Amino acid sequence: MTDSKRDSVPENPSGFTIAASPLNPVKFELGIILIIGFSLIFIVSGSVDSQALQIILLAVYGFLSMFWLIYRVRTLMAKLDKNV
Repeated sequence: MTDSKRDSVPENPSGFTIAASPLNPVKFELGIILIIGFSLIFIVSGSVDSQALQIILLAVYGFLSMFWLIYRVRTLMAKLDKNV
């Protein structure tokens, strides 16, 4: 019988690793924004009676988060351009 271990896939002795990305801080911030956003959905739905006000509050949070992430990506990309 032949060896069941395949030689076609190289193995890293230290385990599975992924190269570090310069956008990792933005990914982390996106995760925090999502967690806060989901928490905000439950907080707003339990504390605000008007559906219109709920939608406005969540939309404001969404737009502020979007602009923050755009700002962070643009500043990181500009910093990377200067380094290259």
